[in-house]
Amino acid sequence: MGKIEVRLFAYLRDLHPEAKKEGVLVMPLDKRTDVGTLVAELNLPGKEISLVMVNGKHQRDDYVLKDGDRVGIFPMIGGG
Repeated sequence: MGKIEVRLFAYLRDLHPEAKKEGVLVMPLDKRTDVGTLVAELNLPGKEISLVMVNGKHQRDDYVLKDGDRVGIFPMIGGG
């Protein structure tokens, strides 16, 4: 079993009880876990997420995570 580092940005860190002040989580990784499954396991509202990056590259929900991946999850940002 591997591990991944997950960084939650902006108000998303407030939505996860285990996210520290910095919004960083180190999580165990099961084989064949993809981005969509990770978001569901974190209980983050999918409609609030605008971008998921893995190792600095945009990835879709079906991207299968690997041991040591660094995942950044970014919310929708409003403005005008």
